[in-house]
Amino acid sequence: MPELSAARSREVALPAIVAILLGVFWLGVLVTVGFTAWRLLANLKSLAASVADLSQRITPGLEELSDASQEMAELTERLQERQAAWQGRQGSARRKRPARRRAGR
Repeated sequence: MPELSAARSREVALPAIVAILLGVFWLGVLVTVGFTAWRLLANLKSLAASVADLSQRITPGLEELSDASQEMAELTERLQERQAAWQGRQGSARRKRPARRRAGR
C-alpha cells in the first residue's frame, strides 16, 4: 500500500506545480498587459498635449495664410474685372475699325 499512496501524491503534486506555474504565467501576462495599457494611456495623453501645443503655435500662421488668401482672391477678382472691361473695349474698337485688306488678294 505505501507504493499506492506515493503514486497518488506524485499525481497530485504535478498538477499543483503546473497550476502554480500557470498562475505565475498568467499573473505575468496580466501585469504585462496592465503595464502596456498604462504606458499607452500615458503616451496618448502626451500626444494630445503635443497636438494642443502645436495647434496653438500654428494657429497664428494659419490665420495669416487665410488673410493672405482672401486678399489674393479679392485682387484676382479685381484683375479679372479689369481684364474683362479691357477686352470689352478692345472688342468694340475692333468692330468700329474697318477691316483692312492685304495687297495681293
